[in-house]
Amino acid sequence: LCIAGCSNERNIVVMTDVDIAKWEEPKSVTLKNDIGRCRGDLTIVMHINRYFKAKEVELEIVCRTADSLRLSEKIVSRPTVEWPAAAVHSIDVEIPYRHNVEMRRAGDYTYTITPLQPLQGVESVGISFRTKTN
Repeated sequence: LCIAGCSNERNIVVMTDVDIAKWEEPKSVTLKNDIGRCRGDLTIVMHINRYFKAKEVELEIVCRTADSLRLSEKIVSRPTVEWPAAAVHSIDVEIPYRHNVEMRRAGDYTYTITPLQPLQGVESVGISFRTKTN
């Protein structure tokens, strides 16, 4: 379980390690909102290596908000994997998740991410929250 804050940063990335041989277990990360109401875009981030071969990724994402509400949904994505050079062995792949999300209360927002089929070559997974300026 990893934790990060929403405070004054414009882009918060919270990651946690997964089983690199075969990721199939739920993994949780927590965004800590310590300023109250804030708005931004959420992206799923997977740090992958060259063993990652999936053309399509199906994930279940469960969010528990600061006031204990729970949202569960499944997403399907075809991630774009572009290796910048032959010597590069791992990169981050971003999967757009939700735009214009509003965190209305201060507190912890926990996201549990579960692959619906085992994935190889994923080293870590998490959430990116890019805050929007008014």
